[in-house]
Formats: sequence, structure tokens, C-alpha cells
Amino acid sequence: MHFLIYTSTASHLMDDSELENLLENCRMKNLKNDVTGMLLYKEGSFMQLLEGERNAVMSTYDRIEKDTRHKDITLLRERALPERNFGGWSMGFKSISSGVLEKTPGFSQLGENTFKSSELAADPHIALRLLKTFHETTLL
Repeated sequence: MHFLIYTSTASHLMDDSELENLLENCRMKNLKNDVTGMLLYKEGSFMQLLEGERNAVMSTYDRIEKDTRHKDITLLRERALPERNFGGWSMGFKSISSGVLEKTPGFSQLGENTFKSSELAADPHIALRLLKTFHETTLL
């Protein structure tokens, strides 16, 4: 099992319809490739975790890097994983407001490069913990 986490900036602010379309497409492709994960969207910024077999995760990430709906893609973490954190989710999704995100333990401003390499070196799973905590405390 393998996972990666990245952040990116939307090429434009997406409305609910665009986000629903993006999510529907992600879920279909992820089901086909046995990739699970979580996608957060906040005011033009994305943070996503992908997990599954390494080749499937890397192939999905390669496709994401070519997607013109976003830019400034930054890979935060990639490595082996003993088991899935978001099993059963072809793609969990949440569009969030600043107020909700700021109440989440481990909060960091998405899209503002606050995940510095020194922070990741000191705590290599900070982004994963943020996503898991957000999942556990805010999703229905």
C-alpha cells in the first residue's frame, strides 16, 4: 500500500457544480483503479490524499499534474503505508470554510506554503494527521 498527499491552487474559484463534476469524475476513476482518499477544497485551494497500490497512486498523480483545473501542485508526502486510512472511500470530499478549518487540530493555511520542509522533517505525517483529524471531526 502507498500514499501521497499534495496541495494545489485552482486555476479559478470553482462553484458547487464544477466541484460536483470534479468529484464524480474522480470517484469513477478511483473506483476503477482501487484508489481511495480524501479531497479538501477551500476557497481555491486543494489538499488531497491518495492511497492504494503504488502504480495506481502514481498514475493518478501523474494525471492530476496534467489537469489544467489547478496549478502550483506541491507534493507534501509520499511513502509506503501499512493499511488504508480512507478505505471504502473512492474519494471523500469536503468543501470547507476558513472558520471550520481553523477549528481543526493541526490546521494550516492551504495554498500558503506553511508546510515547510523543516516541519515535514520534524513531523513526517503532519498532513496525513490533519486529513484524518478533519475526517474524524467534521465529515458526516
